[in-house]
Amino acid sequence: MRKLQKRNGAWSVVIDLDPGRDPETGRLIRRQFRFTHRGKKVEAERKLNETLNRIFKREFVEPDTITFGEWLDIWLENNVKPPVKRLRTYESYKSIVEVHLKHELGNVRLQELESVHLESYYRKKGSSLSQTSLEHHHALISGALKSALRKKYVQRNVAALVENRPKRPEGQQDAREHCWDVGEVRAFLKATDGFGVQAVAFYALALDTGMRKGELCGLRWPNTDFESKAVTVVEQLIKPGPDPVFGPPKNSVNRTIRISPQTAELLRAHRREQNELKLKNGKHYHDRGLVFAKEWNLMTRSKDSLGDPLAMNNLGQREFARIIKAAGIRRIKFHGLRHTCATLLLKARIPVHVVARRLGHKKVQITMEIYAHVLPSMQEEAAAEMGSILYG
Repeated sequence: MRKLQKRNGAWSVVIDLDPGRDPETGRLIRRQFRFTHRGKKVEAERKLNETLNRIFKREFVEPDTITFGEWLDIWLENNVKPPVKRLRTYESYKSIVEVHLKHELGNVRLQELESVHLESYYRKKGSSLSQTSLEHHHALISGALKSALRKKYVQRNVAALVENRPKRPEGQQDAREHCWDVGEVRAFLKATDGFGVQAVAFYALALDTGMRKGELCGLRWPNTDFESKAVTVVEQLIKPGPDPVFGPPKNSVNRTIRISPQTAELLRAHRREQNELKLKNGKHYHDRGLVFAKEWNLMTRSKDSLGDPLAMNNLGQREFARIIKAAGIRRIKFHGLRHTCATLLLKARIPVHVVARRLGHKKVQITMEIYAHVLPSMQEEAAAEMGSILYG
């Protein structure tokens, strides 16, 4: 049924919707959509017909007072919280929602959220957050709104309408900017001597293998083979602290990485010192078998214990930054150690598929895209080599 009648100078419209069911009794209940239009009758009829057309096409969305912040909570609980997604993803998304999105957009009604709200949000946050971070925010918002669209809370995903949406720097640009040459690498490794045996081994292994931060912090001694000079990546640290959480490596693919004899010897020296620390502190050392763990100089909080995993989020801001300063070299982010490893290997003519396997990339194409700027020089060397082979 549809009804259009004039009341108090305005056109009142009532449309019967498909009946629903009472969640407690299960009985069918009547559902109606009502709206009021102040204006000409022909305008009210046009709006009525548009609504009926949306209902016929199953595109109609019933009015709802739920806010964007409330919907984000629902979406996190049902679509992101483990076991749906990994714990690290869930905690990262929850932090973005609580620290940023709710403060700026949480009170906006979900059905009234527009692309201009998001564009204003990105402009405001652009002064304090990187484009990479804002791209994560946009992906989160888009995912939440896609879910709202599927569940018919909204008529469209307004995140898709954002102009000049945030974009992280291209992989090549990041790899160029955050990469050291051989001289800088050696200066950095020399500077680690002043920060303890563990730091020497930690950063040498990072540069030797190109392992991710979480993989380094989650490496255990049973996965370190001194005889074959190799480490096997089978897990990564997801959440540090007194009750750490470990999970599978990215792409859930284990890999074994050969290391240089020099790096293996540095790990041996570190293990000897770590064993002495365990013996001296007995039951006060929480031994989880980790290769890299909290030592006395890394106990920054009252709840910290010897043997706890390293605080991943602080590595780049604290110790790593201090070593760079001591070395007197160009500052890069921690992930730049991985870029440096890959770039130096490729320049040394190590095949791309070998480098991809070492880094744990799912496909060789990923390695080629990120480090494409290194490959032209390799092609030139290959051409010169072939010239020598063919023409003497």
